[in-house]
Amino acid sequence: MRSFYLLPALAALGRTHPQAARSCTTTTVEVIVPTSTYTFLSTHVVTTTPTTAENLGTFTDHTTISDTTTIETITSTNSICQSTDAVFTKPDVTTVYTSASAAPQKRSPLAKNALFPRQNSACTVTKTTTTTYGVTYTYIPAHKTSTFTDYTSFTQASTTITATGGHAYVVATAIATTAAQCGVATITNNATTSTTTQDARCAPSAMVSQLSGFGLNYLEETPDTAGAVYVTSAADASSCCQLCADADDCASSAWDIRTNQCRLQFTVSNSGQKECGQVGLYGVSEDGPDHPMAPGTGWYLAAVCGTVEEIPGEPDDGS
Repeated sequence: MRSFYLLPALAALGRTHPQAARSCTTTTVEVIVPTSTYTFLSTHVVTTTPTTAENLGTFTDHTTISDTTTIETITSTNSICQSTDAVFTKPDVTTVYTSASAAPQKRSPLAKNALFPRQNSACTVTKTTTTTYGVTYTYIPAHKTSTFTDYTSFTQASTTITATGGHAYVVATAIATTAAQCGVATITNNATTSTTTQDARCAPSAMVSQLSGFGLNYLEETPDTAGAVYVTSAADASSCCQLCADADDCASSAWDIRTNQCRLQFTVSNSGQKECGQVGLYGVSEDGPDHPMAPGTGWYLAAVCGTVEEIPGEPDDGS
């Protein structure tokens, strides 16, 4: 009779440990059945390694020597210091970056005595499906043998054929040295602004940097006549153009805003002499449609004594 008094206590104990809902996991197994079978004959391959080298024949290097004509000499100026003064520098400052230690995380007092629900073991249901696609390949011996020769060394003779022909034009460079005071000094200048005079043909408004709203991605140089190109660097398109304006018979200039590269174009007539009025270069636009180029983000062209033209490039989507 005393056992009836235990029933309320057991009920209360059951409430302190909630029961988790029973969950089942479904596993699907796919069986693939091929739709067709192909049968091939298999030939046994035997690899042989010769002890002699394989002769690859004769390699002929063709070299053509052309007559070269220098059509322009561009001179740059270097300065040599005549006097120097002591340079006083501030002591180096080293900056050390520190951060405060992170505060330790407090553990909840309830975590130690927390009650967690009991979990029943999950059940697994396996479901099998059948899919029909693909092919099966079967190989059967063809009772034939194929030999593969694996050479480990090779020999090859070489010869050079030199011929003359053609004519090339180049731009020569020279360096002039001047003396100047370039030491450290304190100079008081009352002027607040400085003025640089450049050719009107080198004004930004006179240059070409786009075609139909797209930037110029690359160049085709001296396309209609022969000529030579002088490559240097410049801070901006107008400075590059001014180098062309200062040179004798420079047809046009091109400046790349991406690399600061400056290219001066010199065109040559059929008689072999420098001649203005020719098309110095073409600027080719990059108009997409996959990767269109914004205007003014590529080459800047300036016509000095020659002309420049813009042409559209091929679409970059393969059309």
